[in-house]
Amino acid sequence: ALSRAADEVAARRYSTVLPEPTGSDEIAHLTERFREMTERLAEAEAHERNFLVRVSHELRTPITAIRGHVAALREGLADDPKAAEASLEVIRDATDRLARLVGDLVDLARLEAHSFTLEEEEVELRRLVEQGFQPFAEEARRREIQYDLALDGNPVVNTDGDRVLQIVSNLLANAFSWTPDGGSISLSLSQERDSVLVAVADSGPGIAAGDRDRVFRPFVSENGGGTGLGLAISLELAHALGGDLTLDSETGRGSRFELRLPARSPRYWA
Repeated sequence: ALSRAADEVAARRYSTVLPEPTGSDEIAHLTERFREMTERLAEAEAHERNFLVRVSHELRTPITAIRGHVAALREGLADDPKAAEASLEVIRDATDRLARLVGDLVDLARLEAHSFTLEEEEVELRRLVEQGFQPFAEEARRREIQYDLALDGNPVVNTDGDRVLQIVSNLLANAFSWTPDGGSISLSLSQERDSVLVAVADSGPGIAAGDRDRVFRPFVSENGGGTGLGLAISLELAHALGGDLTLDSETGRGSRFELRLPARSPRYWA
């Protein structure tokens, strides 16, 4: 039975049924391990299939918008200057979205393959965190979100400043996507022993314990905002920088993402 099941798995058919293991001998143990491996492979294949479907959808949406408005311009359906300008704005926004998506996909692929090059430099994290905070201030004002910045000291670390800023921006973008108008978002910087901590907390709906790992998977964006790549990339970047990205959340009580970086970063991948 195991031999036939192995042939099925080799052919990427993971629905093969194994007999229930009986007893506690080596064959029973091997059967149970094989069953667990098959289940993991089936889950991975389903995740890969879903990933490809979501990539196709995310690419198709802006492409459809571009094609539609280009056709309207070529056929003279947008002769009015204002209508033409509106069509050009849609095309520009859709092109920007495509560029961001392709860039994110390339980043994620390189990070997962450990072929991502990082630049090491001396970074004043206080200035970098302030730089990440400022672009969201107008949205906070417009949506009446209480938006706070707390800076404890000015740690200087050897790291890739652009990538740290990318993580901070992704975390803030995620917070603004989930936080309702009139809510609250905070960004903080602190130092703890040999680590530097950057945290983003929000008053959004929170995340159930069973879903916390899922939010770091690509294309998990159940609120319909964004591609769901930001958190996946941020986690991989945090690891690449020698740190970690963790989530503390509870349904109905908001979420807190914490980026932890070593005060002295290790050597990066080549």
